[in-house]
Amino acid sequence: MEVSLTCRSFIDYANRQDWRNAVLNLNGLSMYEMLRSLKALDADDITSLRLALAGLEGAVNRPRLEYALFVVVNTTLPATTPGDIAATGQLAEARAFQARPRSILVELIPKARVTGYNVGLTNASNATMQAQFGAPRATYSQSCQAVTHTALAARMVTRSVGPFRVTGLDSAVTSLSTIMASIEADQRLVYRVLGTAGMHCARYVRGSTTSISNHSWGTAIDLTIDGILDPRGDNGIQFGLHLIASSFNANGWFWGAGFTTEDAQHFEAGSALVRTW
Repeated sequence: MEVSLTCRSFIDYANRQDWRNAVLNLNGLSMYEMLRSLKALDADDITSLRLALAGLEGAVNRPRLEYALFVVVNTTLPATTPGDIAATGQLAEARAFQARPRSILVELIPKARVTGYNVGLTNASNATMQAQFGAPRATYSQSCQAVTHTALAARMVTRSVGPFRVTGLDSAVTSLSTIMASIEADQRLVYRVLGTAGMHCARYVRGSTTSISNHSWGTAIDLTIDGILDPRGDNGIQFGLHLIASSFNANGWFWGAGFTTEDAQHFEAGSALVRTW
């Protein structure tokens, strides 16, 4: 589904910890988006939001907001249902959320509705990678294998980049640390639930027997949000990945949403950036 503009505004205000405006936007959300947006907050955020809510008495539908907060915090339904929540189908939405309590950050949005990414960037071809670094190894499969190229292997490092540790090419890991610092500053809600499904992995591209994955050189990374991996090739993109793609692009990394087979979980150093390493 598409994430509404009001929901996007709520996430933006929550990132900036502008809780008054966050509450005003939260008030305009459907119960579906309200519950999942609140799920993106941590305990401190919830406390701050409640304080702002108390100061907006009369400006928002407080019973409805308190109902949603109770569902999210307790993962159960309140004993009483205020207003028209039951009659308007919002109770059914709350029950569905209770059964599967997921954040709006993992909501899948249509690829066709996501624009303005990878502008001026191209992914690094196998020819570019091999010219820059050499071949990681002589043979590949669909499984991760060790790099046998001596000089390339010497450049593989394992370090923390903020929310997790990675193993990859030294220059790529340094660049990734910069990107993560940007995400922490601009998209803190996403930053704190980011994980990785791997960076360095010498193998073929999934489904290919000829094309070498850029993971083989340690210049690509697959990301998870709340431990959930965005499904490859379904043309749906996790909202949280959409929110952080600009940080990768600004630092010369290509987003896999732009591949012919959509791969939104995947980010890799772009061709121009690779040539500087």
